[in-house]
Amino acid sequence: MDDDQVTRSVHLSSSLHFASLADYRGAGNGEPVLAGQTAKYVDNGYGLQGNPTLHELQDSISKLENGNYTLLYPSGLVALTALSTLLQSDDHWLLPDSVYGPMRRYADYLDRQYGIKCDYYDPGSINTLAKLINAETKLIHIETPSSATFDITDVDAVVKIAKSRNILTSADNTWAAGVLYKPLDHEVDISILSLTKYPAGYSDVFMGALITKNLDLFKQFSYHHRVLGYTVSPFSAMLVSRGLESLEVRLGAHGATVEHLIESIKGHEKITKIYKVKSDSSSEFSGVNGLFSIELDRKYSDEELEKAFAKLSTFRIGESWGGTRSLVLPFQPEELTNRFSAPQNTIIRFHSGLEKLELQETDIKQFLAALKNL
Repeated sequence: MDDDQVTRSVHLSSSLHFASLADYRGAGNGEPVLAGQTAKYVDNGYGLQGNPTLHELQDSISKLENGNYTLLYPSGLVALTALSTLLQSDDHWLLPDSVYGPMRRYADYLDRQYGIKCDYYDPGSINTLAKLINAETKLIHIETPSSATFDITDVDAVVKIAKSRNILTSADNTWAAGVLYKPLDHEVDISILSLTKYPAGYSDVFMGALITKNLDLFKQFSYHHRVLGYTVSPFSAMLVSRGLESLEVRLGAHGATVEHLIESIKGHEKITKIYKVKSDSSSEFSGVNGLFSIELDRKYSDEELEKAFAKLSTFRIGESWGGTRSLVLPFQPEELTNRFSAPQNTIIRFHSGLEKLELQETDIKQFLAALKNL
């Protein structure tokens, strides 16, 4: 958004009009021609890739991630699946064993349908990764911290190994939202964000972004993007652009509340472990967001959990996170057996929203008190 503007322009046109045939040809060949267009190397002759509202958001995301080029996708998962652009039959790639569940499902699909092989490494042990690399390995994907248990990967070590073998790297940077960590600064080739979460901020938009500094990679992804007809709603793009203005402030508020919540329940008899990202000087991250998990003292059945969840009023049961409302989600041990170090007990993941701290603290304590009676 122009710094002089108070509100945002939304270009809703799917059909773009040009003053001359030369302008139209130039736009189609990847030149910004119309007012508000800024993206090169995409088909700017049509609204799928040439919409100025989308370009504005792409520029903002590139700046956020310290990248040069950004493409927008209908969801974070779609942006992740675009990585298959880099892979062909009989190629091999590596994923962390704690990777986002739908990403594992997609990797299995690529194996069945196209013979693209995948192995899973322990994100806490770079040695397991190095041993899995073979002559067909083309991509190493990173997700740090991981889902549910927030395992940390040594990104610099992964990149060093990958570069020594001429292997590309990608990182799901959704947890850090482009603020708390910047993979491209660590020479990761591709960063991916689910804009659905913290960047949008209000749980009312689906969108993903793929960011890179590498022009050749961008051209490859842009071609794939155009062939499959990916685009996003200009109105949704405007909402994400609006969310970016308060992103750092919201992340700070989420993180501060989480620190208070963890301190208030630390040592509770029903909690054997708290999973969180460090917020001290030893952390790779510049802060924390609103996510943390607790491992309970045993496995609780869904029927037992139902009784305890009934005591919650501020935290609602639901997937995703990153919005203003607090969410809670259980993970049973059998759902995490694909990990090298699988937990034995029920894990409860909390996303702390922007409700008053007192409401959230009371809710969690009532939940834990209910467990004592089961």
